[in-house]
Amino acid sequence: MTELIENRLKKTAIYTAIFAVISFGIMFYRAATKSILIAEATQEQAQSAVSTESFDLDISAPVGGKGEGTLVIPLEAGVSSDLITFEEKHSEHKFLLFINGRNPDFYHQNKVFSDLAMITGATCKPLNDKGNVCLEFSLDGLYENETELGDSEITVSFNVPEGLYENVVVIDPVDDIGLKLVPYIKKIMDNDDTIKVFYTRQSKEETSTEKVEALIADSEADLYVQIGTQDTDAADEGIRTFYNGVFFIREFGNIKFSDMLERCTAEAASTNALGLEEVSRDNEVIMNSVIPSAFVSIGNINSPGDSKRFGQDFYIENCAAGIVNGIKASFQIINPVAEEESTDALQGIINGN
Repeated sequence: MTELIENRLKKTAIYTAIFAVISFGIMFYRAATKSILIAEATQEQAQSAVSTESFDLDISAPVGGKGEGTLVIPLEAGVSSDLITFEEKHSEHKFLLFINGRNPDFYHQNKVFSDLAMITGATCKPLNDKGNVCLEFSLDGLYENETELGDSEITVSFNVPEGLYENVVVIDPVDDIGLKLVPYIKKIMDNDDTIKVFYTRQSKEETSTEKVEALIADSEADLYVQIGTQDTDAADEGIRTFYNGVFFIREFGNIKFSDMLERCTAEAASTNALGLEEVSRDNEVIMNSVIPSAFVSIGNINSPGDSKRFGQDFYIENCAAGIVNGIKASFQIINPVAEEESTDALQGIINGN
């Protein structure tokens, strides 16, 4: 009996030792290389990199596997994930990293590593003389990124989003008020895994019609939404949406989409719904679009009441929430599969299947 107990104790000790070794191995591996969620750059950061002098980054061929199929960027000692933000300029096919460093010459002295043919250019834009920089990578198409933080370096992988998402919308801020809506829309939509959003811009740098149309095509978007304000008679005060009245889409088309957005936005903002109008023929993106498209005006720049609301954060936030509600409600009409699958799965659990 004593011998049996001793054997069990030995086995327990061996298993404990093996478990400890594996646990420490996993711990050290994660400490050395771990996936991280880098925060997105603020509009102020994005704007800071516009029209800033830059120099070319030195891209070196992979060394010892470093940079094979990825982009590896060295970091100064002490630069952690909370000192790094990123911006994806989808319509410009660019990926930007904002790094709060200490040495203004660091990227003059250090190379990045990659063998990716999709990277067509790389520059460093010093944002001040203290080491804060913006690293800008030009790509040959539309990509999404994944990042891993290692020992004094960050590794970036790029993936083509084609076919990855069932519900895709392109949101296009057409003026400064439209840009104010973007952070509030992102705050909501970034927590929704059922809808992928591509933004044409997040800074005051304008995007051409050709690039917006290319983004709609490359992303395989299901919906397109312009957001901003209108310039009309001072008596007009409230929400109005505009649609393409020339191109007809069966079932859920431009008019129904515009109506959904107007009703949801006016309700969320507790303001007037002014109705729907055909968009001006010089709005090329909407006139050329073959998917449900609309321009949501959250007010009139000539209306004293609307102009006052444009300066109220809660009004902008409520309008953003209404636009999101309209997009979500539209997808439930266009593609209710996700909801049906969820209901079927729940019913299966109830039935014991």
